[in-house]
This record gives sequence, C-alpha cells and structure tokens, in this order.
Amino acid sequence: LLPQREQSQLFSTVIMGNWVVNEGLSIFVIFVWLGLNVFLFTWYYFVYDLDDKYFYTRQLLGPFLAWARAPAACLNFNCMLILLPVCRNLLSFLRGSSACCSVRVRRQLDRNLTFHKLVAWMIALHTTIHTIAHLFNVEKSVNARNENKTTIQSILSHLGDTENETYLNFARKKLPVSNHITWTNN
Repeated sequence: LLPQREQSQLFSTVIMGNWVVNEGLSIFVIFVWLGLNVFLFTWYYFVYDLDDKYFYTRQLLGPFLAWARAPAACLNFNCMLILLPVCRNLLSFLRGSSACCSVRVRRQLDRNLTFHKLVAWMIALHTTIHTIAHLFNVEKSVNARNENKTTIQSILSHLGDTENETYLNFARKKLPVSNHITWTNN
C-alpha cells in the first residue's frame, strides 16, 4: 500500500492522463477553430483598416468599416462550418470508413451537436458585432450627407450628384435626423 499523498498524486496523474487522452482531440479541434476565427477577424480588420484601397470609405465611415467587414468574414466561415457537424451521411461515412479507425476520432464524431452549438454561438456573436457596426455606418453616412461644411466626409457624400458619376455614400438626399433616433452624438 502507498501512503495517502502518493495515492492522491498517482490518482491525479491517471485521471489527468485519461482526460488528455479522451478530451485532447476535442480541445485541439476547438482551439484550431477559435484560432481560425481570431486569424480571420484580425486579418480582415487590418485589410479594411490599413489598405489604401479603402482610404476614402474609411474617411466616410471611420473605423466602423473594419468593424463591419471583419466579423463578416468570420460569419462566412462559420456559416459554412455550421452544417458539417449535422450532415448525417458525411458522419456515417467517416465513422464507417477505414480512414477513421481511431476510437478517439469516432468519439469526436459523436459529439457533433456540441460543436454545432459552439459554432452557432460564434455566429450570434459575430452577427451582433456586424449589425452594430452597420448601424454606426448608416448614422455616419447620413450625418456626412447632411453636413453643409466642406469636410472630406461631406465632399465624399456629394460625389455622384452629377450624371455619370459614381457615388460613395448610399444616402443620396438629405434626411432629417433627430437626436432621439441617432445612435451617437457627434
């Protein structure tokens, strides 16, 4: 018999070892998925925040252009991914194929609904960020169109007022804006 302290250490080692064996692949998949979401968000945020191609759009919308486009890229990825865990034919094929012979991999395939729910929560988060950023975009566009000053936002908003000229601001006419309706006060 081992002393109580050594039994406790041995028990912890065995339990943690079994936990890593049983849950390691699941945790790895979740970390890869989270890493891809962080990468996509960061990459597209900096593309729309720093690229010279979007300079004038950034002047009109401010930082909310990047805040709308970065979660949009993550939404595209997660909306593509949400259906994979619930495709019965694909799961049955993978479970029964010889390429998927590991018991641990089969166990992960049986936890498909948990991953499906995680992806759904990520979609909800990115949808919220995306929608709020677009609300700020609308407000900034309408405010820029209503300005009578010679700011760059006002000048960019008046592009497209003559024929055969493209426009940048979707607000094509001055709109009455009440402070009770707007999201922020400038």
